[in-house]
Amino acid sequence: MPDTCGLTTFTHELIRTHDLKVRPYAGEASSYRVLEEWANMGLGSALVPRSKLSSADTHHRPLCLDGQEVEIFYEAVWDPNSPLASDMEILASRLAARS
Repeated sequence: MPDTCGLTTFTHELIRTHDLKVRPYAGEASSYRVLEEWANMGLGSALVPRSKLSSADTHHRPLCLDGQEVEIFYEAVWDPNSPLASDMEILASRLAARS
């Protein structure tokens, strides 16, 4: 996925933190569905949030670290002095209410 995707940032940090040796695919997927399709075609493995799998029947396994299933958390941060601060507060509140 593009570097603007939180999953990409999370995955790169996870690999770096644990000094894992991986060979990244040269291409760039445009969606979670594409990652899933590439994995199903045998091009490699993909880290995809369970909520983004195309179906509950999709073959998958959880990513575990020290016996615990890995979870991804997102955080919104902005400058409280920004002219958009009140809009960001509203957006963050609405997003939090959906989770």
